Amino acid sequence: MSATAAEREQQRLGALAQYQVMDSASEQAFDDITALASLWLEMPIALISLVDDHRQWFKSRVGLDALETPRDLAFCAHAIAQGHLMEVPDARQDSRFSHNPLVTDAPFIRFYAGMPISTPQGHLLGTLCVIDNKPRQLDAVQRETLERLTRMVEYQLELRLALIHSAERERELREQRALAEGVLDNIHAGVVVCNEAGELTIFNNTARDWHGLDVLKIPPEQWALYYDLYRADGTTPLPPNEIPLLRAWQGEQVENAEICLQAQGQAPRILLCNGGPLERQTRQSSAIVVMHDITELRQATQLKSQFLATVSHELRTPLTSLSGAVSLLHSGACGELPAAAQRLLQIAHDNGLRLNELINDLLDLEKLEAGKLPLLCSNQPIRPLLEQALEANRPYAQGYEVSLRLQEPCADSEVYVDPRRLLQVLGNYLSNAAKFSHEQGEVWIECEQLADQVEVRVIDQGIGIDSAQQGALFQKFAQLDVGDTRKRGGTGLGLVICKELIERMQGEVGVSSTLGQGATFWFRLPLTSGTEPQ
Repeated sequence: MSATAAEREQQRLGALAQYQVMDSASEQAFDDITALASLWLEMPIALISLVDDHRQWFKSRVGLDALETPRDLAFCAHAIAQGHLMEVPDARQDSRFSHNPLVTDAPFIRFYAGMPISTPQGHLLGTLCVIDNKPRQLDAVQRETLERLTRMVEYQLELRLALIHSAERERELREQRALAEGVLDNIHAGVVVCNEAGELTIFNNTARDWHGLDVLKIPPEQWALYYDLYRADGTTPLPPNEIPLLRAWQGEQVENAEICLQAQGQAPRILLCNGGPLERQTRQSSAIVVMHDITELRQATQLKSQFLATVSHELRTPLTSLSGAVSLLHSGACGELPAAAQRLLQIAHDNGLRLNELINDLLDLEKLEAGKLPLLCSNQPIRPLLEQALEANRPYAQGYEVSLRLQEPCADSEVYVDPRRLLQVLGNYLSNAAKFSHEQGEVWIECEQLADQVEVRVIDQGIGIDSAQQGALFQKFAQLDVGDTRKRGGTGLGLVICKELIERMQGEVGVSSTLGQGATFWFRLPLTSGTEPQ
């Protein structure tokens, strides 16, 4: 549906407003055009007239003192309504203008010719017009001249609009940059950016505080001259080609690089660095690196490791002695004991085993998190490992009057794993399944080859797990709280360790269960192609 006249007028006025030209100061380019129009067309008056909702205003004028006239008196308003060159040979003889004060009084208009000024979208903003105080008519050359000069006005308006947009964009960029710099200077992370030439362009307040000086004017390759950089151990000097920003500048993606910064007068600081090139075009590119101070985290990790090592050493020796003494008493080495004493010894023995299990789990988890638990992986067929796990865990399951079996058919796919650690995962799955099964229950292992993975499932028919608790099972110290399950024990770390181990072997873990209908714990591992991954 086409727009109404009122809608088109509103669109025209909106277009005029975009140029921000009404009531603007005189501009030489526009004044030159009106001067040429007056000279070449031999007219005493030449105007660039722009029409808004109530007046015509002259952006440039020759031969006329007035700056504007009411719209209802404007010849130009008729010209833009007509939409093309409008000539009035003698205004006194034209019924539209014969009584117009601009005709009957000064400037005593007789001849008028106006060419509409159009935007690229077709909106007519006003005219370039020439006026004489005597009747006359344009010839073909004069009409063509007026048309060409009008196109020059249009070009100048578009140039003016482009400059306005450019100035607005420049202002927006300045504001955005000021905002970005304000944000960067108030975050607790060091941010450094360099351009294609390797010159620092951003070095925020945090980075400046950490480095102890403003190195904004120093090329990155010279940084090592101004302060000491070390590898994360704090003792080995960091070669210049390992400086994170230099690596990023040369096109490398920097991920979790740890360096030690020793600025003058400051304590050593461990920084975790991430970044990369901003826009790769040549060998060198502008680049960014964001640094986080992890000194306290590393110190806390070190203290935790020392604490766990101390706990392990200080607890294992007396715990071994206690367990040995309890075992001797329980075996009758000191004679027959009353039934009540036997029960107490059994409790001591069970809790000694549980404490030893907790110590082992804590140490394993700490080593996994610190990346200090090496995996000795090799290509292994999965079935023998499943059979070995079943045999190793049968005595434990029999203590709960639960049987274990391998479900056939069973895939014999080959996987790249650490056999000892995979048996640890299977042992945890099987022992949990036995603990949470009913007496005379059965637990079985299924093994199925998928497209590029093998999936192992340990399935029980026990008490099951509520869906609300399943999401927390692979989190630290998570234990079920259903019915009598608390007496079944456990450290709450076994499944966490299983998850870490399987993921270190490029696999994934999961669980599915319905309360009261058993549970299925599974893990998936990628298949090998017969050769060990490089």
